[in-house]
Amino acid sequence: MTTSGLSGSMASLYSDADVRRGVVAATYVLPILPSVTAESVALSLLKKFSEKHLPAASDLQWMVTENDAPQALLPLPKSVPISPDQTENVNMSSLSSKSTRIRGNSEWAPPRAQIVFNIHKNQKRRDVMKRQNQRCAGCGMRVEVGYQNRLRYCHYLGKYFCHCCHNNSTAVIPGHILEKWDFRKFSVSNFSFELLRKMHNDALFDMQDRNSFLYRKLNILDQCRELRLQLYHLKDFIKTCRVGQSLLPTLQQYPQHLYTDIHLYSIHDLLKVKTGELADELHVLVEDIKHHVQQCQLCQARGFICELCNNESDIIFPFELNKTHQCQECWACYHVVCFQTTKDCKKCERIKARRSNLASNSSQQKVIASQ
Repeated sequence: MTTSGLSGSMASLYSDADVRRGVVAATYVLPILPSVTAESVALSLLKKFSEKHLPAASDLQWMVTENDAPQALLPLPKSVPISPDQTENVNMSSLSSKSTRIRGNSEWAPPRAQIVFNIHKNQKRRDVMKRQNQRCAGCGMRVEVGYQNRLRYCHYLGKYFCHCCHNNSTAVIPGHILEKWDFRKFSVSNFSFELLRKMHNDALFDMQDRNSFLYRKLNILDQCRELRLQLYHLKDFIKTCRVGQSLLPTLQQYPQHLYTDIHLYSIHDLLKVKTGELADELHVLVEDIKHHVQQCQLCQARGFICELCNNESDIIFPFELNKTHQCQECWACYHVVCFQTTKDCKKCERIKARRSNLASNSSQQKVIASQ
């Protein structure tokens, strides 16, 4: 074995008779290396396939040339969708350590964080479950038809959930409040309960846009609207008055949407409207700021004199809703009684006359310049 130049590991591949006959020497020639090792054997085998390389990229015929599509290839997605029925059988070693598993497939997807404004219609359980592909809306677990009566209904999302995803938690539903002024608590899923908890103080509901009829139906809601409208006008007085800066921290204790967007409410605000707490708080704040405006000479100088009656002794303000009409074009203020007789804004008429004079003067100058 030593004369043939084979090591112990290589000699084990051949029988003693083959070694004696010299078959090995005739069929396999080792390169001249200082020592015969596994690495040297592997390198010699690779040299046998040196002429069998794959063709270069320049030699291949692409269906779309680089000139037609010069952009680089898009990266592979870093997330892998996984069926909820196969979560226990997923081979984690086959997934990249940086990839994120996404639950969901063509039959089911986890619920999304969304704001539901409407009330779900009463539908048969089997019809809803058919649209859910006989799966729990929360975890995607498949439910047999005979066991679907055990699922629990979420009144916020209008879907059925298993007992693991629905603990019979209750919460007020925004759709019931906006459409029926109904503050009863309904059973919701764990996902919906957490979502409603997070949006409890967020101003997401425009009462004027969703259901303005409630202003005419509910006196307490209309009262809050008037107080917020007054606060909308009063905030500018204390923000620009150096004497009224002491009232600014009190105003800033309240959410900003209460005095910037009078129709915007959060669930927390609507609950306070129902109990009357919000109206009481706003009334105290409005009276404090009005008292300052009436006593402050700087704020009095920002008042208006009605141009229809020219009563200089009666200074009017836009927050005096019962006696003042404010033009929505130029923001000039008039007495309500005076404006009802003419229906025309004097300031708007002056602005239109000034614009027409400027237009006529510019046209005359163009004619003179052309001559």
